[in-house]
Amino acid sequence: MAKKESLNRHANEAVSKYKLLSAYGGPGSLIHTGYGSVIISCIEEWGFLIKVNEIYQHSLQLRKEPEAYVKEQAGLHGIYFSNDERLLRELKGSKATENLLFLTLVPNIEVDDFYRTIDDNRTFLAVNSQFLPKVFFDRRDHLKTYQQWHTLWGTDHDKFFPPKYRQNFQRNGNPVEGTVLLKQDNIVLLCKNGHISDFPWSSFLRWRTVQPHDLSNPVELYNMPSCCDRPDIQISETAANATGFDGKWLKCNTPGCECNRGVSLKGIMSVKIVCPGHRPWESETGGAESYYGKAEVRRTQPRTELCRRDDTRIALTTGNNLYFARTLTSIFMPPELFKDARELQIRDLEIELQKAMESRQFALCGELQEKIEVLRADLSTDVPATNDEDRDNRFRYQEYNALANSSVELINISRNDLLVNDVTFNLDSLFRPYFHRILRIDRLKITSAQLDFSRVEPYEGSGSDILNRNVFRSRPEEVLAYPVVENFGEGIFIAFDQVLIQSWNTDVERFGRLFRRRRNRFATGATLFGQTGNWQLYMVHTFSHLIMRELEFRCGYPTASLSERLFVSNDEETKMYGCLIYTAEGAEGSMGGLIAQTREGNLNDLFRSALLRATICNSDPLCWKSEGQGLFELNLASCFACGLVSETSCEHRNIYLDRQVLIDQDNGFFKEIMNLLK
Repeated sequence: MAKKESLNRHANEAVSKYKLLSAYGGPGSLIHTGYGSVIISCIEEWGFLIKVNEIYQHSLQLRKEPEAYVKEQAGLHGIYFSNDERLLRELKGSKATENLLFLTLVPNIEVDDFYRTIDDNRTFLAVNSQFLPKVFFDRRDHLKTYQQWHTLWGTDHDKFFPPKYRQNFQRNGNPVEGTVLLKQDNIVLLCKNGHISDFPWSSFLRWRTVQPHDLSNPVELYNMPSCCDRPDIQISETAANATGFDGKWLKCNTPGCECNRGVSLKGIMSVKIVCPGHRPWESETGGAESYYGKAEVRRTQPRTELCRRDDTRIALTTGNNLYFARTLTSIFMPPELFKDARELQIRDLEIELQKAMESRQFALCGELQEKIEVLRADLSTDVPATNDEDRDNRFRYQEYNALANSSVELINISRNDLLVNDVTFNLDSLFRPYFHRILRIDRLKITSAQLDFSRVEPYEGSGSDILNRNVFRSRPEEVLAYPVVENFGEGIFIAFDQVLIQSWNTDVERFGRLFRRRRNRFATGATLFGQTGNWQLYMVHTFSHLIMRELEFRCGYPTASLSERLFVSNDEETKMYGCLIYTAEGAEGSMGGLIAQTREGNLNDLFRSALLRATICNSDPLCWKSEGQGLFELNLASCFACGLVSETSCEHRNIYLDRQVLIDQDNGFFKEIMNLLK
């Protein structure tokens, strides 16, 4: 055991790269490890990105072409890059990272299961983090900060991790010094501006002692002094038959302290505290040799900005409101499919310009540069996206337009990243009029990047009072490398016939009543999104869910192994109605089971069975006649028994669903053929 501890010089924890950049993980998120809860640092502290930036600076010193040099040298260290130019350009626009050059794939880093060391001397590539909360308890529930325990430990800091303290024991009548692991606190303070802080127990004790009944007004605990000069805080259980914080007692054991009588923690979760504006994920963690943390990391006062919001929340570190990531997912498309002709011309001219510079043809360089500037000026006159929703629509429309309208030969230019086959001809005469195109996607590359994150509540659009925080601490124009993850899989792309949708009349008033229903403020963003998509969103989304549920019955793998990507827009410039159902590598069904359903007999049977199964629900007639159910009451005739799928499979939290819009005998999209399907 001693040998294991002495060699455990790096506090490493194996975390899946897909968890590291996900809806619930990323810079600023809390991850629970074998050593305690840690907060993931901003991307400037990610080792492999630090290495990319170092190589880039070296290329400038050597006067090498940066992009080629960085990719060559980074590959020697096992660092590779995504070739998704469309995603790179979108990140430049959405995050104002105008000088972004490298979409860097999160590398695979193996951690030894026994010694927790990183194999092949690749520690410098690891993602850094730090403890949060930074308050730890001993066996008697006396609490001190991480810095205080670190100081008490003494000078042999190499043996301090995992956090522990020394205690004297009696063994066979002789005094023996041993070590005991510390227990981490589980309380943090959250702010809608994205801040997160350790709870100030000593200041809270003083405030409750001096003003025991003032619970209605916001209190500035972080500007309040401690209970005494040398606080010895202890949280103990009361003898009363109480649970949770109602049964806990907070006091200071320092002789002469006015707070040594203690206070109850009853009602602590409802206390209003002014936010101190802490940003601990932006602290500099130091190199691998400082695994117990630099002084800046050990302090409980991290990087701070002015905030002063008084609607903060006290939360447990296991709570589900600590982190909500906003991610951007891109289906790889060959540049020729979505690039403007002017962009392609600029790219060709830039290649010529580089060759002219190498051959010192300066007159030609001037001419080529002038042509490039003219084309760029022409491109800059295009109307930019005005908000996040508009940007997302345009980004998805590029994918939809390419898959729905481009030739298969053009789509398959980059066969290693995207390979499709048109199977529309497999539809029989009943279904053919309803669909514009069906594609079997044999190979699909999906690249994901995290845009930003929020706390307390998910960001619901520009009208929200939630502030998103960037995953980087630098100015946007200084960001050169951005972390991404890639997945390969297979899928089915379905594009509906737009002419038929535009000419079809459904029960519009039914949806009007749904959107006019009175809801709380948390539903505002979701309701507005539903109104924008209107019944077309409900139709496409419900069809996607019915197909996923039917695949579960027909193929035997769960909907949790499937994902959907919706293409719905009523805007004239980006009009689209379709969906992509896909499965990623490692998931059940990614070995051909999904695309096998696009064969002629299977495809028609899949659609037929999905629609017929939708006519039956165990909750009917209540479900069928519902005027609002599910989250925010934004579902109509759809419930867990007939239309919902796994939360991880749905893009919209299992809302915007309605069976009637598809199969109702009077107003359903497929009403003309429902009787013929039986």
